[in-house]
Amino acid sequence: MGLEKTESLLHKFGYSFSKKNGIIIIKMDFAQRIFMRFSDAGEVIIKDKLVGWNFLTGMFEMSLKNAFLYNFVAALFGTVVIVYFSVELGISYVIFFYLIFLTWIFIWAMYYLIKLENIKRILVSWNQDL
Repeated sequence: MGLEKTESLLHKFGYSFSKKNGIIIIKMDFAQRIFMRFSDAGEVIIKDKLVGWNFLTGMFEMSLKNAFLYNFVAALFGTVVIVYFSVELGISYVIFFYLIFLTWIFIWAMYYLIKLENIKRILVSWNQDL
């Protein structure tokens, strides 16, 4: 499948996208972008990026994989700080709110991951129909 056929299918199914230097940039919900590059050898390279304001990285632009790593390190650091201050100050309800915050981050991470894998599956299935 070529670039033009993928563009027509994306347009047909109502995806918002743009084309730049032979790369299709698919604009997903909540600041997620999918980059689809077609090589001369016939292979398709699909990458992702979270841009602008989003629930996992804030204003930083990074791939979903890097966002998982970023949030894991931040959660470890946050856990140490929250546990230290809750024990030191004797405030136990802070941990409850922190767990709610971590659950919120986990839900958004799964949302972005499901959207990414779903669009990858769709694009790969379109490109196998030669």
